[in-house]
Amino acid sequence: MDAFLKRILEYAKNLLSKLSQTQKLILIGVGALVIVGFFFLISFSSKQTEALLFQSPLEQFDFVRITNKLTEWNADYNSRDGKYIVVPDENTGAYLRMKIGQAGILPAGIKGWELFDTQAWTTTDFERDINKRRAIIGEITRHIKLLDDVEDVSIQVTMPEAQLYIDNEEPFTASVIITPSPFSDIITNKKKIQGIIDLIAFGVDRLKPENVVVTDNHGNILSDFDADEDVNYLTRAKEEWKIKEKLRLKTQSEISSKLKGVLGEDKVDVAVEIELDFDQKKIEKTEFIPIVKRQDNPETPYDETEVVLNVIRSEKDTSEYFEGVGFVPEGPPGVEPNIPPGYKEAMGEGTKYEKTENVKNYEVSQQISYIESSPYKLKRVSVAVWVDGSWKKVFDENGKPVITLEGVIEREYLPRTPEELKTFEEVVKAAIGFNPARKDTVVVKNIQFDRTGEFALEDAYLKKRAQMRKTLLSALIALFSIFIVTLAYRAAAREVSRRKRIKEEELARQQQLMREAALKSAEEEGAEVELAPEEKARLEMQENVMNLARDHPEEVAKLIRTWLAEE
Repeated sequence: MDAFLKRILEYAKNLLSKLSQTQKLILIGVGALVIVGFFFLISFSSKQTEALLFQSPLEQFDFVRITNKLTEWNADYNSRDGKYIVVPDENTGAYLRMKIGQAGILPAGIKGWELFDTQAWTTTDFERDINKRRAIIGEITRHIKLLDDVEDVSIQVTMPEAQLYIDNEEPFTASVIITPSPFSDIITNKKKIQGIIDLIAFGVDRLKPENVVVTDNHGNILSDFDADEDVNYLTRAKEEWKIKEKLRLKTQSEISSKLKGVLGEDKVDVAVEIELDFDQKKIEKTEFIPIVKRQDNPETPYDETEVVLNVIRSEKDTSEYFEGVGFVPEGPPGVEPNIPPGYKEAMGEGTKYEKTENVKNYEVSQQISYIESSPYKLKRVSVAVWVDGSWKKVFDENGKPVITLEGVIEREYLPRTPEELKTFEEVVKAAIGFNPARKDTVVVKNIQFDRTGEFALEDAYLKKRAQMRKTLLSALIALFSIFIVTLAYRAAAREVSRRKRIKEEELARQQQLMREAALKSAEEEGAEVELAPEEKARLEMQENVMNLARDHPEEVAKLIRTWLAEE
């Protein structure tokens, strides 16, 4: 074996030695390509094989639902032709099919008109009818499942056999169960339910929308619109009442504010009732109107308009005249003509024929109007106005109000005149746009308002003012009297005090004179008189005061004036 390898190596060396440099490079390149190809082959052969998630092609609806769910799960998959889903291997496919089944989105395998793609020659009429029903239900189911608000739907259609007479035929009926998508409002949105009913009814012959029943997956009926019609009727009635009440209050407020501005805030009361016609009408009207040949000249005082009911559009005159032998129809030679005896001889004498025709085509002016009424129109207006008269206080000859025995002011009521009421009525009619053709009603009456409470408050106020005036006058008199008495008392007290002071001063002066006389007599006699300490202090103080008066007479005068003012 070793000798064989050695011979091969020697043969290869000899072969390489015989090759040129270019041939050697080519050989090396081919060898490298072989090696790279070998490695690629190994890598591709070791790669996992792919598998189909579902062997049959998927419908568009099922394909979208399943791919959306796989994307949500971050699964490894690819798609082909929009009908197949490819996964890495069969084990992954089995796992994903299990999860798809748990999520309830396995393809339904609903078949429509493809049921008729292949027909066996042994197929009976009964089987064809069944397949037709299945195809119709399948196609409608596909349509409904394409809606975003429907996650799943089940449809059952009953198709009775056609009868010889239409009156004996039973109607087609359909029952539908829908499973709403998450966060969908199809359960409460009646328009979407009506759309599903119309889709089913239009997709099945002889099926009327009223024979379709739709429920949700909980068994709640969604196609019962009778209650909604009652609600819509009540809603419309409420809206009409709101419009009527708003218009009534607006009219009443305008009339009341205008009259109150003239008569006074509490002199008038207004009630308004309005009838509105909410019937919607569409009228197509054709009118034949006269044609105006000449317009009226506004500068002249009379009307110069010329009108005609119609005008000639075209005219045709035809005149024919013939005189001579008339044509006698005869049969082929040898055959007697079918002419009464004697008529042939008369015809040879000559024939006269004359025809005159005059045809005129007239044009009539017409107007075609398409009238659609407004949401509502005013049908009738009724207005009632109460106007109060005026009250006048009764005064006496002195210009003071007359007070009755009950202690109240006497007043006189002055009613409104008929001319005033007529004026108010004309104002109200103008404000509402009075129209006798609508049978509008305006009533203005003079009615005496109850002023008992108002007059009682006014009388009480006047009484209170009079009482306050009397009380104030009495208080002023009492204060004045107290002031006078106080002044008299103070004057009397001051006079008594002055007299008392004068008496005391006189007594003190006399006592002083007596002392001085006694001292003088004692000095003259040379006798010494022993004075009491109080007497000495008083004499010393008196001497100081006298010295102060001699030295500062102005200050002493001020001090005395101050004492007098205090007294």
